[in-house]
Amino acid sequence: MLFTPIIKQKKGGNKSSLQPPLPDGSPVIGVFTGISVEVCGAEDIRKIYENGFFGKGSKSRGAPKLITTGISDDTESLSLELEESAFLAYFLGILCIHDIQCKEMQYREFLEAAKNVNSHFLECLGSYLYLKSKGWIIKSGIKFGGNFLIYKRGPRYNHASFIIFVHTKSDAKDISIKDLKGLQRIAETSDKDVLLLEVSKPNVLTYNTISDLAALKISETIIRRFNSTSFVQSQKITK
Repeated sequence: MLFTPIIKQKKGGNKSSLQPPLPDGSPVIGVFTGISVEVCGAEDIRKIYENGFFGKGSKSRGAPKLITTGISDDTESLSLELEESAFLAYFLGILCIHDIQCKEMQYREFLEAAKNVNSHFLECLGSYLYLKSKGWIIKSGIKFGGNFLIYKRGPRYNHASFIIFVHTKSDAKDISIKDLKGLQRIAETSDKDVLLLEVSKPNVLTYNTISDLAALKISETIIRRFNSTSFVQSQKITK
């Protein structure tokens, strides 16, 4: 059976297939608040958000007011999720993360702080990097009960194609049929599919350096309700 991800274009969205470039240039400063990393200043906010759709407005559910209206609001910052903060800071080198005492946080220090917020942060970060390597634009999936939402070109142009749910092998027994049906029903009502990422890690995993994350193994499982009409049509296409 052929599988084609749902890519639903937004009204008025540009039909170009090009993705926005990743941010580059000199690093911007972000402050770790304990649950997120906040970037302030109109120029820095525009640089990070416009080049990859990273973060969201601290006073909105999506893009900052600066982006949607062109009007600068000094009371609004760009809130970055912990995974995208780590990606921007320690993989792209475009973000310098400070703690609330204005001291720069090194990779190991930030990982320890992030694990205090999310005990499965390493698995989520590994999954984030895995999806990024495939060219997806990644946003938070908490609104739909998942870890991430992924977009082909970004929330400005398309609706999300998948709700991502990250789990480890040790958690597999906790994923019941009822949980999967609930996720799948939420996905169906919003024209999305569910993508389960199972993360396997060695018994002893060190994370002193970025390259240590290569020890994580990730497998995919796509959940979609069987549609007999679509199946018959796909069979005709392949013949």
